[in-house]
Amino acid sequence: MDLVPAVMGLLQWGDRYRADPEGPAILSRHRGCGAHVDAQIRCEEGHAVRPEDIEGIPGPAFRLRPAE
Repeated sequence: MDLVPAVMGLLQWGDRYRADPEGPAILSRHRGCGAHVDAQIRCEEGHAVRPEDIEGIPGPAFRLRPAE
């Protein structure tokens, strides 16, 4: 289940850039309402995040290299 967002993102990329002219081989839809499903990036507060709004910061395991 943890890989579902990654797999959906790869499917979405393939649908956009590598699908046959007649369309994608597989369509993903929500069983509950039938709407198309797509991968989205959201922060923990639920805001939609664009790629240009993502920044990398040092995490807990970040280590500086010792001076030589």
